[in-house]
Amino acid sequence: MAIHISITPEAEVELKRTARRNRMSAVAVSLLCCFLGGVTLFLMVRLFVESEGPAKRDGFFHTEDARPAETPKMVRKTVSRASMASQVAPPVVVAVTAGSVQINPVDIVTDQMDFGMSPVFGTGIGPGLTQFGDSGPGDHPLGTEDPDGGGSALEGTFYDLKQTPSGAPTGMSPGLCKQVLSEFNSSGWNKSMLAKYYQAPTKLYAPCFYMPICKAEEAPYAYKVQDKVKASMWVAIYRGKVKAPKSGRFRFVGLGDDSLAVRFNGKTVFDYGWSSVATGKMLGGNAANRAELKDSKGQPRQFFRYNGAGSDWNNNLDGLSTGDVFEVKEGQSYPIEILISEVPGGYFGFVLLIEDLDDAPKKRDAGGSPIFQLFRMNFAEPNTQEIYKNMQVPGDRRSDVPYDKDSMIWEATV
Repeated sequence: MAIHISITPEAEVELKRTARRNRMSAVAVSLLCCFLGGVTLFLMVRLFVESEGPAKRDGFFHTEDARPAETPKMVRKTVSRASMASQVAPPVVVAVTAGSVQINPVDIVTDQMDFGMSPVFGTGIGPGLTQFGDSGPGDHPLGTEDPDGGGSALEGTFYDLKQTPSGAPTGMSPGLCKQVLSEFNSSGWNKSMLAKYYQAPTKLYAPCFYMPICKAEEAPYAYKVQDKVKASMWVAIYRGKVKAPKSGRFRFVGLGDDSLAVRFNGKTVFDYGWSSVATGKMLGGNAANRAELKDSKGQPRQFFRYNGAGSDWNNNLDGLSTGDVFEVKEGQSYPIEILISEVPGGYFGFVLLIEDLDDAPKKRDAGGSPIFQLFRMNFAEPNTQEIYKNMQVPGDRRSDVPYDKDSMIWEATV
Protein backbone atom coordinates (compact mmCIF):
# COMPACT_ATOMS: atom_id res chain seq x y z
CA MET A 1 0.00 0.00 0.00
CA ALA A 2 1.47 3.38 -0.99
CA ILE A 3 1.47 6.38 1.27
CA HIS A 4 1.28 9.87 -0.36
CA ILE A 5 2.41 12.87 1.76
CA SER A 6 1.90 16.42 0.50
CA ILE A 7 2.43 19.85 2.05
CA THR A 8 -0.49 22.00 2.69
CA PRO A 9 -0.73 25.34 0.87
CA GLU A 10 -0.52 27.29 4.10
CA ALA A 11 2.75 25.56 5.09
CA GLU A 12 4.28 26.22 1.65
CA VAL A 13 3.52 29.94 1.91
CA GLU A 14 5.09 30.13 5.36
CA LEU A 15 8.22 28.30 4.18
CA LYS A 16 8.75 30.76 1.32
CA ARG A 17 8.20 33.70 3.66
CA THR A 18 10.88 32.36 6.05
CA ALA A 19 13.43 31.89 3.23
CA ARG A 20 12.87 35.47 2.04
CA ARG A 21 13.40 36.83 5.55
CA ASN A 22 16.67 34.89 5.87
CA ARG A 23 18.01 36.29 2.58
CA MET A 24 17.17 39.86 3.59
CA SER A 25 18.83 39.37 6.97
CA ALA A 26 22.01 38.07 5.33
CA VAL A 27 22.18 41.08 2.99
CA ALA A 28 21.61 43.48 5.89
CA VAL A 29 24.32 41.85 7.98
CA SER A 30 26.78 42.07 5.05
CA LEU A 31 26.05 45.76 4.48
CA LEU A 32 26.41 46.48 8.18
CA CYS A 33 29.81 44.72 8.31
CA CYS A 34 31.06 46.75 5.33
CA PHE A 35 29.90 49.98 6.94
CA LEU A 36 31.51 49.17 10.29
CA GLY A 37 34.78 48.19 8.54
CA GLY A 38 34.87 51.49 6.64
CA VAL A 39 34.24 53.49 9.82
CA THR A 40 36.98 51.61 11.65
CA LEU A 41 39.49 52.22 8.84
CA PHE A 42 38.61 55.93 8.69
CA LEU A 43 39.07 56.37 12.45
CA MET A 44 42.42 54.57 12.39
CA VAL A 45 43.76 56.71 9.53
CA ARG A 46 42.57 59.91 11.19
CA LEU A 47 44.15 58.94 14.50
CA PHE A 48 47.47 58.17 12.77
CA VAL A 49 47.52 61.48 10.86
CA GLU A 50 46.73 63.51 13.98
CA SER A 51 49.52 61.80 15.90
CA GLU A 52 52.02 62.84 13.15
CA GLY A 53 51.18 66.52 13.46
CA PRO A 54 49.37 69.01 11.19
CA ALA A 55 49.77 68.32 7.48
CA LYS A 56 53.10 66.53 7.83
CA ARG A 57 54.16 64.45 4.85
CA ASP A 58 57.59 62.99 4.12
CA GLY A 59 59.25 65.14 6.74
CA PHE A 60 57.78 68.44 5.41
CA PHE A 61 55.21 70.70 7.15
CA HIS A 62 52.79 72.35 4.73
CA THR A 63 51.50 75.36 6.67
CA GLU A 64 51.21 79.02 5.83
CA ASP A 65 53.38 79.90 8.84
CA ALA A 66 56.24 77.84 7.44
CA ARG A 67 56.70 79.97 4.32
CA PRO A 68 60.28 81.28 3.93
CA ALA A 69 60.84 84.99 4.38
CA GLU A 70 63.37 85.22 1.56
CA THR A 71 63.70 84.03 -1.99
CA PRO A 72 64.64 80.35 -1.96
CA LYS A 73 68.35 79.75 -2.49
CA MET A 74 70.26 76.72 -3.53
CA VAL A 75 73.71 76.04 -2.09
CA ARG A 76 75.92 73.70 -4.03
CA LYS A 77 78.50 71.93 -1.91
CA THR A 78 81.04 69.77 -3.75
CA VAL A 79 83.07 67.20 -1.88
CA SER A 80 86.40 66.75 -3.67
CA ARG A 81 88.03 63.42 -3.27
CA ALA A 82 90.56 62.64 -5.97
CA SER A 83 92.69 59.85 -4.58
CA MET A 84 95.28 57.24 -5.21
CA ALA A 85 92.65 54.66 -6.15
CA SER A 86 90.60 57.00 -8.36
CA GLN A 87 88.02 57.43 -5.63
CA VAL A 88 85.82 60.30 -6.62
CA ALA A 89 83.03 61.66 -4.44
CA PRO A 90 79.99 62.94 -6.36
CA PRO A 91 78.74 66.49 -5.89
CA VAL A 92 76.23 66.89 -3.04
CA VAL A 93 73.51 69.50 -3.53
CA VAL A 94 71.83 70.74 -0.36
CA ALA A 95 68.75 72.96 -0.50
CA VAL A 96 68.55 75.64 2.18
CA THR A 97 64.86 76.32 1.37
CA ALA A 98 62.76 74.70 -1.30
CA GLY A 99 59.68 76.50 -2.57
CA SER A 100 57.24 77.31 0.21
CA VAL A 101 58.24 74.56 2.58
CA GLN A 102 60.42 74.43 5.63
CA ILE A 103 62.96 71.63 5.75
CA ASN A 104 63.67 69.89 9.02
CA PRO A 105 67.36 69.63 10.00
CA VAL A 106 68.82 66.43 8.62
CA ASP A 107 72.19 64.85 9.42
CA ILE A 108 73.85 64.00 6.11
CA VAL A 109 76.51 61.30 6.25
CA THR A 110 79.26 61.78 3.67
CA ASP A 111 81.92 59.33 2.51
CA GLN A 112 84.46 61.22 4.60
CA MET A 113 82.37 60.73 7.74
CA ASP A 114 82.16 57.05 6.97
CA PHE A 115 85.95 56.89 7.04
CA GLY A 116 86.33 58.97 10.18
CA MET A 117 87.48 62.05 8.29
CA SER A 118 86.75 65.63 9.25
CA PRO A 119 86.51 69.03 7.55
CA VAL A 120 90.09 70.24 7.96
CA PHE A 121 90.75 72.69 5.17
CA GLY A 122 90.13 76.38 5.80
CA THR A 123 91.65 79.81 5.40
CA GLY A 124 93.09 80.56 2.00
CA ILE A 125 92.91 77.05 0.65
CA GLY A 126 89.18 76.52 0.36
CA PRO A 127 86.66 73.95 1.62
CA GLY A 128 87.73 70.39 2.11
CA LEU A 129 86.35 67.25 3.66
CA THR A 130 89.18 64.79 3.52
CA GLN A 131 91.68 63.08 5.75
CA PHE A 132 94.56 64.92 4.14
CA GLY A 133 92.77 68.19 3.47
CA ASP A 134 91.85 69.55 0.12
CA SER A 135 93.07 72.70 -1.54
CA GLY A 136 90.61 74.55 -3.68
CA PRO A 137 91.21 74.75 -7.43
CA GLY A 138 92.14 78.44 -7.40
CA ASP A 139 93.87 78.85 -4.04
CA HIS A 140 97.26 80.49 -3.67
CA PRO A 141 100.06 78.15 -4.78
CA LEU A 142 102.40 79.40 -2.06
CA GLY A 143 100.08 78.14 0.66
CA THR A 144 97.65 79.04 3.43
CA GLU A 145 98.38 80.74 6.75
CA ASP A 146 96.43 78.14 8.73
CA PRO A 147 98.80 75.38 9.93
CA ASP A 148 95.83 73.03 10.34
CA GLY A 149 93.98 74.27 7.28
CA GLY A 150 95.91 72.13 4.84
CA GLY A 151 95.65 68.99 6.90
CA SER A 152 98.78 67.75 5.15
CA ALA A 153 101.29 70.37 3.97
CA LEU A 154 104.86 71.66 4.24
CA GLU A 155 105.70 74.79 6.22
CA GLY A 156 107.19 77.64 4.20
CA THR A 157 109.49 80.44 5.37
CA PHE A 158 110.18 83.53 3.27
CA TYR A 159 113.57 85.31 3.34
CA ASP A 160 114.53 88.62 1.74
CA LEU A 161 118.24 88.48 0.98
CA LYS A 162 118.38 92.24 0.35
CA GLN A 163 117.94 93.20 4.01
CA THR A 164 118.87 92.11 7.51
CA PRO A 165 116.33 91.11 10.18
CA SER A 166 116.28 94.74 11.31
CA GLY A 167 115.68 96.00 7.76
CA ALA A 168 119.19 97.27 7.00
CA PRO A 169 120.38 96.72 3.38
CA THR A 170 122.80 93.85 2.80
CA GLY A 171 124.24 95.11 -0.49
CA MET A 172 122.84 92.05 -2.26
CA SER A 173 123.21 91.71 -6.05
CA PRO A 174 121.98 89.01 -8.46
CA GLY A 175 125.45 87.48 -8.66
CA LEU A 176 125.88 87.49 -4.89
CA CYS A 177 122.38 86.06 -4.48
CA LYS A 178 123.28 83.04 -6.63
CA GLN A 179 126.44 82.59 -4.57
CA VAL A 180 124.45 82.61 -1.32
CA LEU A 181 122.08 79.96 -2.67
CA SER A 182 124.97 77.80 -3.87
CA GLU A 183 126.66 77.97 -0.47
CA PHE A 184 123.35 77.19 1.22
CA ASN A 185 123.03 74.05 -0.91
CA SER A 186 126.63 73.01 -0.17
CA SER A 187 126.01 73.42 3.58
CA GLY A 188 123.29 70.78 3.51
CA TRP A 189 120.55 73.41 3.53
CA ASN A 190 121.62 74.71 6.93
CA LYS A 191 118.98 77.08 8.36
CA SER A 192 121.53 79.16 10.20
CA MET A 193 123.01 80.38 6.91
CA LEU A 194 119.85 82.39 6.27
CA ALA A 195 119.43 83.68 9.81
CA LYS A 196 121.18 86.97 8.96
CA TYR A 197 118.49 87.89 6.42
CA TYR A 198 115.04 89.33 6.90
CA GLN A 199 112.39 86.69 7.54
CA ALA A 200 108.68 87.29 6.92
CA PRO A 201 106.60 86.92 10.11
CA THR A 202 103.96 84.94 8.21
CA LYS A 203 104.40 81.21 7.65
CA LEU A 204 102.60 79.51 4.78
CA TYR A 205 101.60 75.86 4.44
CA ALA A 206 101.58 74.38 0.95
CA PRO A 207 100.21 70.96 -0.08
CA CYS A 208 101.70 71.11 -3.59
CA PHE A 209 103.98 73.31 -5.70
CA TYR A 210 102.30 74.57 -8.84
CA MET A 211 102.57 78.27 -9.66
CA PRO A 212 101.72 79.31 -13.24
CA ILE A 213 103.91 82.10 -14.60
CA CYS A 214 103.09 85.46 -13.05
CA LYS A 215 104.75 88.61 -11.73
CA ALA A 216 107.36 88.08 -9.02
CA GLU A 217 105.48 90.49 -6.72
CA GLU A 218 102.99 87.70 -6.09
CA ALA A 219 105.27 86.03 -3.52
CA PRO A 220 105.66 89.07 -1.21
CA TYR A 221 101.88 89.53 -1.40
CA ALA A 222 101.31 85.91 -0.38
CA TYR A 223 103.61 86.29 2.63
CA LYS A 224 102.07 89.71 3.48
CA VAL A 225 105.33 91.65 3.13
CA GLN A 226 104.53 93.47 -0.13
CA ASP A 227 105.08 96.82 1.59
CA LYS A 228 108.47 95.78 2.96
CA VAL A 229 110.03 93.48 0.35
CA LYS A 230 110.71 94.21 -3.31
CA ALA A 231 110.14 91.35 -5.73
CA SER A 232 113.74 90.25 -6.34
CA MET A 233 116.51 88.29 -4.61
CA TRP A 234 114.23 86.47 -2.22
CA VAL A 235 113.95 82.78 -1.33
CA ALA A 236 111.19 80.66 0.20
CA ILE A 237 111.96 77.29 1.77
CA TYR A 238 109.38 74.66 2.68
CA ARG A 239 110.23 71.89 5.14
CA GLY A 240 108.63 68.78 6.59
CA LYS A 241 108.34 65.03 6.17
CA VAL A 242 106.31 63.00 3.69
CA LYS A 243 105.15 59.40 3.80
CA ALA A 244 105.72 57.30 0.69
CA PRO A 245 102.41 56.08 -0.79
CA LYS A 246 104.09 53.01 -2.34
CA SER A 247 107.47 51.36 -2.63
CA GLY A 248 109.52 51.98 -5.74
CA ARG A 249 111.68 54.36 -7.76
CA PHE A 250 110.72 57.96 -8.37
CA ARG A 251 112.15 61.19 -9.72
CA PHE A 252 110.89 64.75 -9.74
CA VAL A 253 110.01 66.54 -12.97
CA GLY A 254 109.62 70.30 -13.05
CA LEU A 255 111.09 73.76 -13.43
CA GLY A 256 111.59 76.96 -11.48
CA ASP A 257 111.52 80.52 -12.72
CA ASP A 258 114.03 81.49 -11.45
CA SER A 259 114.99 78.50 -9.28
CA LEU A 260 113.42 75.33 -7.90
CA ALA A 261 115.34 72.73 -5.90
CA VAL A 262 114.30 69.71 -3.82
CA ARG A 263 116.27 68.03 -1.05
CA PHE A 264 114.84 64.59 -0.30
CA ASN A 265 116.09 62.36 2.51
CA GLY A 266 119.20 64.49 2.97
CA LYS A 267 120.15 64.79 -0.71
CA THR A 268 119.44 67.39 -3.38
CA VAL A 269 117.60 65.33 -6.01
CA PHE A 270 116.18 68.13 -8.15
CA ASP A 271 117.61 71.48 -9.26
CA TYR A 272 116.31 73.15 -12.39
CA GLY A 273 115.25 76.58 -13.54
CA TRP A 274 116.62 79.73 -15.12
CA SER A 275 119.59 79.39 -12.81
CA SER A 276 120.94 76.36 -10.95
CA VAL A 277 120.87 76.56 -7.16
CA ALA A 278 123.89 74.27 -6.81
CA THR A 279 126.18 75.90 -9.38
CA GLY A 280 124.65 79.32 -10.03
CA LYS A 281 124.94 78.67 -13.78
CA MET A 282 122.44 80.31 -16.10
CA LEU A 283 120.29 77.60 -17.72
CA GLY A 284 117.46 79.69 -19.11
CA GLY A 285 118.19 80.78 -22.66
CA ASN A 286 121.48 78.85 -22.61
CA ALA A 287 121.16 75.56 -24.50
CA ALA A 288 124.85 74.72 -24.05
CA ASN A 289 124.61 74.78 -20.25
CA ARG A 290 121.42 72.73 -20.33
CA ALA A 291 123.10 70.11 -22.53
CA GLU A 292 125.75 69.60 -19.83
CA LEU A 293 123.21 68.64 -17.18
CA LYS A 294 123.52 65.05 -15.94
CA ASP A 295 121.72 63.07 -13.27
CA SER A 296 123.41 61.23 -10.40
CA LYS A 297 124.02 58.23 -12.69
CA GLY A 298 125.72 60.38 -15.32
CA GLN A 299 122.77 60.21 -17.70
CA PRO A 300 121.64 63.34 -19.59
CA ARG A 301 118.59 65.11 -18.23
CA GLN A 302 115.34 64.63 -20.09
CA PHE A 303 113.16 67.59 -21.06
CA PHE A 304 109.44 67.72 -21.75
CA ARG A 305 107.65 70.53 -23.52
CA TYR A 306 103.92 71.08 -23.14
CA ASN A 307 101.63 73.13 -25.32
CA GLY A 308 100.18 74.79 -22.24
CA ALA A 309 103.55 75.69 -20.72
CA GLY A 310 103.89 78.77 -22.90
CA SER A 311 106.64 79.97 -25.21
CA ASP A 312 108.78 81.40 -22.40
CA TRP A 313 109.22 78.12 -20.55
CA ASN A 314 109.29 75.95 -23.68
CA ASN A 315 111.74 78.05 -25.69
CA ASN A 316 114.06 79.27 -22.94
CA LEU A 317 114.04 76.21 -20.66
CA ASP A 318 113.09 73.38 -23.05
CA GLY A 319 110.10 72.81 -20.80
CA LEU A 320 110.29 70.68 -17.65
CA SER A 321 113.42 68.71 -16.66
CA THR A 322 113.92 65.44 -14.79
CA GLY A 323 115.83 65.07 -11.53
CA ASP A 324 117.76 62.26 -9.87
CA VAL A 325 116.19 58.85 -9.21
CA PHE A 326 115.49 57.96 -5.57
CA GLU A 327 113.88 54.94 -3.91
CA VAL A 328 111.31 54.79 -1.13
CA LYS A 329 109.43 52.19 0.91
CA GLU A 330 105.70 52.39 1.33
CA GLY A 331 104.59 53.90 4.65
CA GLN A 332 108.05 55.19 5.57
CA SER A 333 108.49 58.92 6.23
CA TYR A 334 111.28 60.95 4.62
CA PRO A 335 112.48 64.50 5.32
CA ILE A 336 111.95 66.90 2.44
CA GLU A 337 112.87 70.53 1.74
CA ILE A 338 111.81 72.58 -1.27
CA LEU A 339 113.49 75.83 -2.30
CA ILE A 340 111.88 78.48 -4.51
CA SER A 341 113.71 81.66 -5.48
CA GLU A 342 113.46 84.71 -7.69
CA VAL A 343 116.71 86.57 -8.47
CA PRO A 344 116.30 89.55 -10.84
CA GLY A 345 112.54 90.06 -10.50
CA GLY A 346 110.05 90.29 -13.34
CA TYR A 347 108.21 87.06 -14.07
CA PHE A 348 108.20 84.06 -11.79
CA GLY A 349 106.63 80.60 -11.41
CA PHE A 350 107.31 76.92 -10.73
CA VAL A 351 105.91 73.44 -11.34
CA LEU A 352 106.85 70.31 -9.39
CA LEU A 353 105.61 66.96 -10.70
CA ILE A 354 106.81 63.44 -9.96
CA GLU A 355 107.40 60.36 -12.11
CA ASP A 356 106.75 56.82 -10.91
CA LEU A 357 109.45 54.90 -12.78
CA ASP A 358 107.75 51.58 -12.04
CA ASP A 359 104.44 52.71 -13.55
CA ALA A 360 104.84 54.79 -16.71
CA PRO A 361 102.34 57.63 -17.32
CA LYS A 362 99.31 56.49 -19.31
CA LYS A 363 98.34 59.88 -20.73
CA ARG A 364 100.11 62.33 -23.04
CA ASP A 365 99.45 65.88 -24.09
CA ALA A 366 98.77 66.96 -27.68
CA GLY A 367 102.51 67.28 -28.33
CA GLY A 368 103.24 63.73 -27.14
CA SER A 369 104.86 64.55 -23.78
CA PRO A 370 103.84 62.26 -20.90
CA ILE A 371 101.52 63.74 -18.29
CA PHE A 372 103.12 63.15 -14.89
CA GLN A 373 101.61 63.09 -11.43
CA LEU A 374 101.40 66.24 -9.35
CA PHE A 375 103.62 65.99 -6.28
CA ARG A 376 101.07 66.67 -3.57
CA MET A 377 100.42 66.05 0.11
CA ASN A 378 96.64 66.19 0.01
CA PHE A 379 93.91 66.10 -2.62
CA ALA A 380 95.01 69.40 -4.15
CA GLU A 381 93.99 69.99 -7.77
CA PRO A 382 95.21 73.47 -8.77
CA ASN A 383 93.31 75.10 -11.61
CA THR A 384 95.25 77.81 -13.46
CA GLN A 385 92.19 79.83 -14.44
CA GLU A 386 91.07 80.10 -10.83
CA ILE A 387 94.61 80.80 -9.65
CA TYR A 388 95.02 83.69 -12.09
CA LYS A 389 91.65 85.08 -11.08
CA ASN A 390 92.73 85.20 -7.42
CA MET A 391 96.23 86.63 -8.02
CA GLN A 392 97.22 90.14 -7.00
CA VAL A 393 99.69 90.68 -9.87
CA PRO A 394 99.20 87.97 -12.53
CA GLY A 395 100.91 89.84 -15.36
CA ASP A 396 100.28 89.25 -19.06
CA ARG A 397 101.92 85.86 -19.63
CA ARG A 398 100.16 82.56 -19.08
CA SER A 399 101.10 78.92 -18.51
CA ASP A 400 99.05 75.80 -17.89
CA VAL A 401 101.19 72.68 -17.48
CA PRO A 402 99.02 69.51 -17.40
CA TYR A 403 99.25 66.95 -14.62
CA ASP A 404 97.56 63.64 -13.77
CA LYS A 405 94.44 64.35 -11.70
CA ASP A 406 94.73 60.89 -10.15
CA SER A 407 98.07 61.67 -8.53
CA MET A 408 99.17 59.79 -5.41
CA ILE A 409 99.19 61.44 -1.98
CA TRP A 410 102.54 61.88 -0.24
CA GLU A 411 101.07 62.53 3.18
CA ALA A 412 102.94 65.12 5.25
CA THR A 413 103.88 63.80 8.69
CA VAL A 414 105.31 65.32 11.85
